[in-house]
Amino acid sequence: MNRELLFLSGIGVGAGLMYFLDPGLGKRRRAMVRDQAVRAAHCLEEGLDAAWRDMSHRAQGIAAEAASWASSEPVSDRVLAERVRSKMGRYVSHPGAIEVSAHEGKVTLRGPILAHEVNRLLGCVRSVRGVREVENRLEVHEHPGNISALQ
Repeated sequence: MNRELLFLSGIGVGAGLMYFLDPGLGKRRRAMVRDQAVRAAHCLEEGLDAAWRDMSHRAQGIAAEAASWASSEPVSDRVLAERVRSKMGRYVSHPGAIEVSAHEGKVTLRGPILAHEVNRLLGCVRSVRGVREVENRLEVHEHPGNISALQ
């Protein structure tokens, strides 16, 4: 078994050497392999660089988030309302239909919303940093119907 494997390996190595050392096309083939290796190295370098930058930015974001949670500074009403607007876009299908206002940590929500989105929205708003209370003045609808804001 080992002799056959050694024999086949020798044939493979010989064929490879003949392929790359061919006087007619060997130079071109070697240049193509070299170019492909250089390109692969550049792609790897770019990928590692992007991954490093991404991890660095994520670490900075985590550090900033931890620092902001540790500070007990009150948040302005405008900033709190913008935080809520930013987060609720991931939880409801028509975030532009909902008016958000904030006053001293109390967030008021007004506007039309679909019934199956209400609980998710309220949970999302309660989880926003700086929100102490949520006032629900939403107009709940089972179906979008003729409500233009829900179309």
